[in-house]
Amino acid sequence: MVRIRHGWLVAALALGISAGACKKDEKKTDPTAATPGSAAGKTAEVPVDNAKPTVAGAVLGQNPNASDLALLPVDSEVVLGLNFAQLQKSALWKKFVEPQMMKPETAAKMAEFKAKCGFDPMAAIQSVSMGLKGVGGEKPDGVIVVHGPEKDKVMGCLDKVKDEAAKEGSTITKDGDVVTVVSKDGDNFAFTYVSPTTLVGVVGANANTAGVKAAAAGTSALKTSQAFTEMYSKINTQDSLWMLMNGNSKAFDKAAALGFKPKAVFGSVNVTDGLTVDMRIRLDTPDQAAQIANMANSQVAQFKPMVDKLLIVNEGADVKFNVALSTQKLEALIQQFAGMMGGMGGGTP
Repeated sequence: MVRIRHGWLVAALALGISAGACKKDEKKTDPTAATPGSAAGKTAEVPVDNAKPTVAGAVLGQNPNASDLALLPVDSEVVLGLNFAQLQKSALWKKFVEPQMMKPETAAKMAEFKAKCGFDPMAAIQSVSMGLKGVGGEKPDGVIVVHGPEKDKVMGCLDKVKDEAAKEGSTITKDGDVVTVVSKDGDNFAFTYVSPTTLVGVVGANANTAGVKAAAAGTSALKTSQAFTEMYSKINTQDSLWMLMNGNSKAFDKAAALGFKPKAVFGSVNVTDGLTVDMRIRLDTPDQAAQIANMANSQVAQFKPMVDKLLIVNEGADVKFNVALSTQKLEALIQQFAGMMGGMGGGTP
């Protein structure tokens, strides 16, 4: 897992950088498998005819931060976007997350950060996009785009927390407009600003000045991939969270034991006064998708009373999952899960 020890600085600069269980793996891409950035794992080699309208041109306007796709790497295994401003306004955030933020220790750290740096990191971040590869190994490599935090305030904050970070074993250095943070465990994060309120950061082996400048220049842009943008066009990218995962990722290794391995998993989660999930699993053939959809439908009857909507259908080579829960259903599900974890000795999650 990627960690940068100065936690509140990370919250201000690159929310979500740790992306649960993201680990590095240099596994070679199967040249026959579709990926988020490629229909054959090598989309960067496919020329794009700019004289003709592309799928990218048709769909990029649907997402206010679609320009981030010009900055994320074309060989990303996992691509996701977080509409943090929308998420914080949701009823579920106010019900489940804000009370946690008000706990004395958390509130004290937030107050300390605000007093020192002059801004609220949670309020400053509007949205986050990231493209990662090497997911499933020890550390991922990738690019993160953060919208919202003002350059002058963040840079001024770095100067104020630099000595404190050093006491914790982390180093913060500047090389012109590029900032590099190295934790005591050797985890790297480097970033620069491409506009007064947009920063581009790099994690992993390329988290250095050259890597940041290459990312900021968009030298390997995800938006050039026809395979990615075709799937991207089917995602509700204005939801709270959207994502697209390459089936070649080690995260899907265990799926093969179930008799199938997806080519990609993509979709979105929206958080308002309830929770909705719209996901797709892309398989090799329409027949395989129909088989998986039929199998799933035969096994989910017992779960339908727990949700307000549960629909599983096949569409071409995709299996579509649509789930909706009200606040009441979600609370009941959380309590049931907490009870199960408690009974297993896991305590309340």
